[in-house]
Amino acid sequence: MNPVRLRYRILLIGLLPCIAAVIYFSGQRFDSSLIDFKTEAGREAPVSAIASPPSVEQSLIVQTSQEIAGFRQLGQARHYTKENLYEHVNGHAEYFISAGFAGLTVTEYITSGSGTTQAEIQTEIFDMGKSIQAFGVLADESGENAAPVSVGAMGFKTSGGISFIKGRYYVKITAYSPEAPVLKFAKGFADTLSPEKGSFQVFSKFPNLGKIERTRFVKESYRGLDFLHNVIEREYSASDKKIKVALVTGSGQEMKSLLSSFLDYFRKYAIPYQKLEKSGKEVYRVMDKYEGTWFLIPAHDTMYSVFGTDDEGILKYF
Repeated sequence: MNPVRLRYRILLIGLLPCIAAVIYFSGQRFDSSLIDFKTEAGREAPVSAIASPPSVEQSLIVQTSQEIAGFRQLGQARHYTKENLYEHVNGHAEYFISAGFAGLTVTEYITSGSGTTQAEIQTEIFDMGKSIQAFGVLADESGENAAPVSVGAMGFKTSGGISFIKGRYYVKITAYSPEAPVLKFAKGFADTLSPEKGSFQVFSKFPNLGKIERTRFVKESYRGLDFLHNVIEREYSASDKKIKVALVTGSGQEMKSLLSSFLDYFRKYAIPYQKLEKSGKEVYRVMDKYEGTWFLIPAHDTMYSVFGTDDEGILKYF
């Protein structure tokens, strides 16, 4: 064999591993511009188009064919999660997320038989995870002087429509047309929401002490106590007194832990208290130099704090 040809063959055989290595390592790198999710006309798909669906149950989504108070659904429902909520409530998303937000479904409606493409009513279903958190948002959003309406578990008339809660859902219904029967629609829409999960029954736990002046929700640090959260406070006019009842609910273990926190707090700050027994239940009469005399009433799944009276006769209502 020609020595020159032999040398070329040896050289080529030696280059084969090098060529294979170059091909392999080139394959490990990719140009990110080659993987690009696009819609038509080369536009990037919005975050909302690829975000995972929220926790709002599919059974809550009213079907297009279903009519509610003479209205039918316009187009498809829109879904939002924590990641893209800002697209719908820009500047207010953090509030909902901090309050327990889990998902949002937005749907629009027009008069049945209408050919318009402009929404006449919009519904927003905020899944707040727990009924107490849904109530907290309703109380915050409605303000102190909102006019109550009989929709869901609790509802209020707003400047733009109706807001109400049912189970763990906070619902806002906005009427874009002044002629739209928004209250009738709200009642019909509330009937489409399933109350099974997180049904809101906490108001039935409040005693009947007189005229209810107001009800409010405190999410964190009620009366400055860093261990006392998710409190519903109801103020009553009873005779010539203003009595406030603060209510916390939870599991039996949570209530035991909360009572322990209260007793630790009393000991730490040398707040005197008396342990009483009323109708077989333990009650604590607290002599607080700042709050005055008040009562702490623990139960299996409930904790009451009663302010504004030192009359032990009030305990019979609990």
